[in-house]
Amino acid sequence: MKLLWLVLALMVAPMSDCAWAQFKGEIVGSGGQKFPIAVSPLRNTGNATADAARFSTGIADSIVHDLELSGWFRVIDRLSYIESPQKSGITLGTFDLKDWSTLGAEGLVKGGFSVQGDEIVVELRLFDVFQGKERIAKRYTGGVGQFRRIAHKFVDEIINQFTGIPGVFNTQIAYVSNSGGRFKEIYLSHLDGSEKVQVTDNRTINLSPSWDAGGKTILYSSFKDRSQTLYLRDLGTGREVRFNPPGGGRYLGGKLSPDGQLVVATYELAGNSNLYLLDRNGAVIKRLTSDPGIEVSPAWSPDGKQIVFVSDRSGAPQVFVLDLQSGKSRRVTYSGSYNTSPEWSPKGDRIVYTGRIGSKFAIFTIAAEGGEPRKLTAEASDSEDPTWSPDGRFIAFSSNRAGRYHLYVMQASGENQRRLTGSGGDDTKPSWSLRLVD
Repeated sequence: MKLLWLVLALMVAPMSDCAWAQFKGEIVGSGGQKFPIAVSPLRNTGNATADAARFSTGIADSIVHDLELSGWFRVIDRLSYIESPQKSGITLGTFDLKDWSTLGAEGLVKGGFSVQGDEIVVELRLFDVFQGKERIAKRYTGGVGQFRRIAHKFVDEIINQFTGIPGVFNTQIAYVSNSGGRFKEIYLSHLDGSEKVQVTDNRTINLSPSWDAGGKTILYSSFKDRSQTLYLRDLGTGREVRFNPPGGGRYLGGKLSPDGQLVVATYELAGNSNLYLLDRNGAVIKRLTSDPGIEVSPAWSPDGKQIVFVSDRSGAPQVFVLDLQSGKSRRVTYSGSYNTSPEWSPKGDRIVYTGRIGSKFAIFTIAAEGGEPRKLTAEASDSEDPTWSPDGRFIAFSSNRAGRYHLYVMQASGENQRRLTGSGGDDTKPSWSLRLVD
């Protein structure tokens, strides 16, 4: 395990691209050992009575949650910790590293906090126990209700140190839930369920949320005006733009382009559905497909030049790719009798989708050029609605493996599958935001 800290030390120091790739594989490679790390509750460095909201353990718990969810770390059980977090220091020389090395920890997170009114100041540090060095030191200020978001930001820093790419825990998931009753509403939350917000409250069916590039706007489909169509909602102001379908048809769903300026939508009329290109106000720019079959579930390539979608033009629903410049389509999937809900990875190399095996649905990925698909979930239950994390290293999805549908997350390889939600209703149709800027 000491090799892992050597890897970390080399990654932090300047190195060539070749060396970076070599050492990065040591840490994040499939099947590798998880890195042993301890996360101490934070020291209250301010008012001794200001821990009523349990910031000390609350921030530490959020850090532990994110580290374990990543699948790359083994967090040492807090019950085995020797020192008292309220009596020991948080900088090198003010605590004994032997108290942590004897537990088998090679990494250590320590920190402190102080509260003044509605504001919290948090200092967090990552230590190399083996080499006796400090690797990260960060100071955050925010509202007391955002202490978990501070933890998410710090975990993203930790993952950046190990992999060269920031983590994805300071993000949000938009999803559909009927937890409030029989109606389907749009919700937002962080991966740990914190800062949960109900976006719609119209007591009808709302579906298929999709983020814009800035993370401030949601596109979704709704029946709230009786006829199904798309709405573009500003999350800050609550203002919406209603897309008016032409010719008496309806919009079943859509996705915003990577630059947020265009929308690809599924337009359905008299049982036939095709893809249309719209602007942000819902005006039709052009029709993209003209097939007598069903064309649904469009999603953009990262460069905005291609659309992945589902068509039954070959007899059964399969995944296709449309080149916007030439207007030509090519088939991607050939195995499976029912493939749907494709989404292009942020890296552009793979497409994730839902495929049916027997009577159950599972999550697959396939190279963007086509080829042999890779099954990521078991078919003992249904797994559907996949969505990529902004770094392409994780996939969130919905599954009924625990009875009702809940949201889950896994590494892009299918490893470390963890449940995210448990609302009491059915949670479906997740859409992963880009990293939050705040």
